Amino acid sequence: MRTLSLSVLLLASCGRAVTDADVRPVGVGSDPDEIGPAPKALGGVVGYDHVEMAGGALALAHMGLGSFDEVGPGMIGFAPPYSAVIGFSYLFDQKLSAAATLTFTAPAPPATPDTCYTVFEPEGPIGSFNTVDVGDAMKFTAVDGSAEFTMGRVPYDLPPNTKNLFVYYSSVEPTFSLDHQHLVPNPDDPTNPAAMVEETWKKPNFPFGTEMVYSFQGGFSRFDEPIASIPLPSASVDGGSPHITLPGQVGSVMMSWNGPQYDETGADLGDGDHAACLQFYGEGQAVSGLADCDVPYPTPTDAGSYDSFPGQIYTGPWETSSGVRFQWNAGSADDEVALAVRFMAPVEPDDPDFQTPQMSSGSDYRPATQCEQKNAEMRFDQSLLDDAGQLLPTLQGDPQSRMVEVSCRLADDGDFTLDNAMLSEAMRYIGNHPAGGAVFFFSRGTRIEGTVPPAKDQYDQLHEITPIGISARDVKIGRFQWNGTPDGGAQ
Repeated sequence: MRTLSLSVLLLASCGRAVTDADVRPVGVGSDPDEIGPAPKALGGVVGYDHVEMAGGALALAHMGLGSFDEVGPGMIGFAPPYSAVIGFSYLFDQKLSAAATLTFTAPAPPATPDTCYTVFEPEGPIGSFNTVDVGDAMKFTAVDGSAEFTMGRVPYDLPPNTKNLFVYYSSVEPTFSLDHQHLVPNPDDPTNPAAMVEETWKKPNFPFGTEMVYSFQGGFSRFDEPIASIPLPSASVDGGSPHITLPGQVGSVMMSWNGPQYDETGADLGDGDHAACLQFYGEGQAVSGLADCDVPYPTPTDAGSYDSFPGQIYTGPWETSSGVRFQWNAGSADDEVALAVRFMAPVEPDDPDFQTPQMSSGSDYRPATQCEQKNAEMRFDQSLLDDAGQLLPTLQGDPQSRMVEVSCRLADDGDFTLDNAMLSEAMRYIGNHPAGGAVFFFSRGTRIEGTVPPAKDQYDQLHEITPIGISARDVKIGRFQWNGTPDGGAQ
């Protein structure tokens, strides 16, 4: 990771590209090791991810969704791994030069193995372009028809007033690894319940390693709508709809470090050499090697504890003597292994996302009823505090914040150490902009560029938006313990 080619060093010194390259300096004067994805012009992005909550104090908001509740047995009611398949996409009416860096769950890694880059306050270019309607849904379908995942259009029904209309495609589903059946009326005896027959209700939605076809039927926007459209189906281009092979499963991951270890509540268990499997539950698990992570550690089964057992919280590199070592089983050479750390801003009590309508009740406040909300005062939502008056564990950092992100591309050799040198740019920033918490993403993915028909804007002008970027990833999310020291947590 510490060796760069002469051409990259020249780029860093003069601050402008002189030859084509698959990496670029993040900025003039940056550490030469801080390189990010090349600015590839794309006409849209399509993300298709299998996401596993591999630890505690994580909320659906860490997957880009709207809930701050902690993912665990009390919320979902079944055993780990807690996982979902998430799709998100928007196509543009023009090619955007930085579209390759736009992702939904975790940041895009650099192209060169064993390199990292840091980005501050990343924001997408929403509002600087019109989106494209391609019909009711986008689909990923296995070549042999054995699996399928559908992303519906949002909004599904276009509103009468389309002045501020913005169209995208999204879906969240539980993970289905096998066909799910349900009973339907028998067409030969439709009024007889005893004659009902089984029918496939849901096919597998993320079959690892399978070749999938990305497709849409096409849509047609009206003249007065501020969106573009692709009237033709994706299969109408030469070569047909794009194909992408899903990555292999991340599988077992072992983390090891020298420093403190934290239990599921965040309590310090003491310094030393420690190891843990990257999975939801692991209290008391003895881990001496990667093989110990091959079988998920048994979760509590008694009725008294099953509904409340917490997931693991991990030690960050900033509290270790030499960083955190990640070990995993190497996979396909075509897969892209990545590790990203996200530092989140503290929760602000006056942020509207954390406030609810409340009414004064003497010296205290209570939630406003439906009828009272018009005259209510917006105040911090007390349900986001625990019994001791502290923020819920999921709000150790605003889950919707992406204050600083460090993204690393890993050589798929099964061994990588994340150390403080890789996080130095982020730590310097956090010294002036204190963080509230940190989460990390370990992923295995694939990506392609697909050809699609041209888009038609609202004035009937055609725009070539090929290529679009399509990615598929298997992602494990974990939380690093964050103690909020004044210098940003650096030890």
